Parts: sequence; C-alpha cells; structure tokens
Amino acid sequence: MKNSKKKIFSVLIPDGESWLAYSVQSCLAQVPGIELNVLSSNAKDPMRFSRYTRQFLSYSCKGNDDETKLTAIYDAVKKTQADIVLPVDTQTIRLLSAHSASLQSITALALVPTVEAIDIAANKWLLAEWLKKHQIACPVTILYRPGPAFEQELSTLNFPVLLKPTQQIGDLGIGGRGIKIFDTPSELLEFCNENIMIEYIVQAFIKGYDMCCSVLCREGKIEAYTIQKGFMASHVRFKPDVGTDFIDNADAYDVIKSLVAKMNWTGVANFDLRYDEEDQQVKVLEINPRFWGSLLGSFCAGVNFPYLSCLAGLGQTIPKTDFKPIRYVTGEAAAAILYQRFIGHKTKAMYYDNSALNFIAKDPMPKLVESGFKGYAKLMSKLNFSA
Repeated sequence: MKNSKKKIFSVLIPDGESWLAYSVQSCLAQVPGIELNVLSSNAKDPMRFSRYTRQFLSYSCKGNDDETKLTAIYDAVKKTQADIVLPVDTQTIRLLSAHSASLQSITALALVPTVEAIDIAANKWLLAEWLKKHQIACPVTILYRPGPAFEQELSTLNFPVLLKPTQQIGDLGIGGRGIKIFDTPSELLEFCNENIMIEYIVQAFIKGYDMCCSVLCREGKIEAYTIQKGFMASHVRFKPDVGTDFIDNADAYDVIKSLVAKMNWTGVANFDLRYDEEDQQVKVLEINPRFWGSLLGSFCAGVNFPYLSCLAGLGQTIPKTDFKPIRYVTGEAAAAILYQRFIGHKTKAMYYDNSALNFIAKDPMPKLVESGFKGYAKLMSKLNFSA
C-alpha cells in the first residue's frame, strides 16, 4: 500500500520471516511518510499481506545460506530503491554487520553492533565470561562438560540452578525455550547424561524478580532506552511476561550504561536483568542483540526504536526521547482481560493502558494469515498422526 503522505524515506526490512518483523514494521508505520518494503525467505510470509507493505519480495534459501541471502538483499535494495536497510533479528544483523562496507556503498544501514560484540552477546557462556572479566554483576555460571571436573564445579553452586542452551538454535533459545530448572545435582546430571546434544550453561538461580532494559546505542553511549518489569507472567514458565510495566529504575540503567560503554555497543539490544534480593543489586542475565518482543510496548511508552534506528543510520539527529510509565499487555493477554471484564463480569480484572490489539486492529491481515497457517499445520499434523 502506498503511503499518501509525502515520503520522508524508504526502508527495507530484509528478514520479514522473523517473528519480530511485524512489530518493527508496525512501529515504523506510525510515522507518516515512511515507505515500507519487506524481503523474506518465505514466499507465503504473512508480512506480504500487511497494509503497510509497499513492496514485498521473496527469495529461496536452503538453511543458513549467507551468500544467497546477501545477494537477495542487494537485489531488493535496487528494486525498491530503499534509502536504508533495517535488519531486525540476530542472524541478519550479524550478516549485515560483517558486510556493512559493501552494503553502505549502495544504501544506508541502520546502526548495528560489531560482529565481535554480537558473538559475545548471543552466546551465554561467552557473555558470562565477559561480564565477569569486566566486573559487571551477573549470576555464577559454569559451562556444562561431561566428567568429574564439571561435577566438582557443580558442587560449588547453591541449588536450584538453571540449565540454558548457550545460543539460539532454531526456535531453541528464543523466549525461554530450552531453559530447565533443577533442584538437586543428581537430577541435573541425570538429565545432562541422557539429553545434552548441544552446548549448555548452568547458572545459579537468583531469588528476586526480572526486569528488562531495551536500548539504542551509538559507540557505547545510550541514545534511547526503556525499562520494563513484568506484572503478568506467561502460563509457560520462563517465557516472557505477557504483561509489562514500563518503569524508571536508576540501578538498572546504571548497570546497562556501564555495560554498553565497556562493550562499545552500537545498535539496538534488549538486556534481561534480575534483581537479586539477597545481594540487593541488579544482575545481567542475557543480551538479545536484536529487537525484542515488547517492542510495541516501548513504542506506547514513547520510544519508537525502529524509527530512531533509521534516523541514526541515515545520519540524522536522534530527537531526545523520554519514556513514560505505562502498563502494556500482549494481544492474547488483552483479549483474556477483556473477556474477564465483559463476559465474566469480573470488575477487578487486571487493567492495562495499551496492548498489541491496538496495532493488530489497524493491520489485521498478517496475524489472521499467520493464525490460518498455524491452524492448517496443526490439522495436518493430527491427520498424519491419525493415519
């Protein structure tokens, strides 16, 4: 759909297949005059049905074929005449960071971290070592290795502990998938001996509560940020909260300010934090070197991270942003709350200020198509199982 407003710049999202692409495009679409183009490795991608997508392009790619993906991105830039490329997920951000010089010879690129910084952030073991080296508070972490040495290290930890994949493999490692908690060393060792096929870390479980800090940085300086604390948990343990309060927290900000300065971080990132009630300090758990699930909440709180990322990549001044305290929920959580309030007549149902439903109502087709594909896949799975 062509924007009727005067064009200010044209954006190419090169990884429309990412689960984050819808939120990124929805944020950009709130700025009149931005032309939005999407490239995807999936020809049937729901993003092609978005009312905001001006041009949709697809390509065929088997596995992680970086050369094919890079060629497709260059071709898409030429076809769409995009003024800037805005990658949204880790793999594509890393690819374009590695090839930033060649890409920037034909168009602008949003701020992205260095490959070295991405590799540290995206690997929980490398990150734990880096945090310890730079004296940034984090939980005690050890790398799983079969044998007596690991069992000796394990004996130094207080249980319960968490077992986490060190990095994303497919869906594993996204949204808490693959994280397990163990109450005793024997339970953990039994699981590891029978199930471990990839690299895992073991991390001390911190008694306290989770927070997140989302940022846009340039050469180690925070240009914009939001801080979130969950108030409504997912029904699946370790998945992100479905209800989030956007808050101010000086301790969390100070920890992240120090971290991004020492890492000289550039680009967006989302930091998983936990307040340790025993040590009374904020500790860093993980870094997501990409956009994040509560991105629309950040927008509602007053910070349009995709837009600011584009401005920075185009060499324009980033306006000063101050986020406001709000309560944000996912679309599913909002629907459940509304059901309780109007159908269940629960007058004390949880309240919220903004939800993803506001955005879905404006651009429903991608979500409807996505739901249709999922429903069809489930039906076919049941039919195949029955056969």
